[in-house]
Amino acid sequence: QSLASTSVLSSLSFFPELTCSRPHDRLLSYWEDSWRGESKKLGDTASYTCRSGYKRKDGVTRATCTRDGWEPNPLCQEIPPCGTPPPLEDGDTKTAMKEHYSHNETIEYMCQSYYIMEGEPYKTCLYGEWTGHMRCLRPCIVNEDEMRQHNITLKSSGTKYLVHDEIIEFRCTRGLPMGNVAMRQRCNSGVLVLPTCRE
Repeated sequence: QSLASTSVLSSLSFFPELTCSRPHDRLLSYWEDSWRGESKKLGDTASYTCRSGYKRKDGVTRATCTRDGWEPNPLCQEIPPCGTPPPLEDGDTKTAMKEHYSHNETIEYMCQSYYIMEGEPYKTCLYGEWTGHMRCLRPCIVNEDEMRQHNITLKSSGTKYLVHDEIIEFRCTRGLPMGNVAMRQRCNSGVLVLPTCRE
């Protein structure tokens, strides 16, 4: 009986230890060579990077030697492109739009006349999604009829269009200012509070 168990043990020793050899993957741009091409044992890891246009799966930074070979499998996967960039309210892109954009590609936006951009003017395609946030802040339009109702006029003959954050000053056409609304007002993304004068 001891002979039989010895023969089983000796036959087991003939099975080679499971190892992983260096992968021959055309999508790899770098593979850790500190072990000089020798096979790695189960559980060993190796750092690697992927060619441009490809990424490591789910943010892993190292490959692991498993019974089924290197994990993750595949080591590199294609980075999905982005579709047409999202529209910008009261704005547009500076260049004609394409149907597909590759990873890290950017597109520049601009706002309509008198609109001021808040945020960076670029959106970037990252891993199939557009990133970057901006908006176009509306101008204020001074309305003659509304000014007449409030008994006010412009202190100086300036433009009736104000960009966001621009200050305008009013004066009474008759009477004196009333209430707590100042005669100097700042345009706030299309909103302009008008003071009132009363005789």
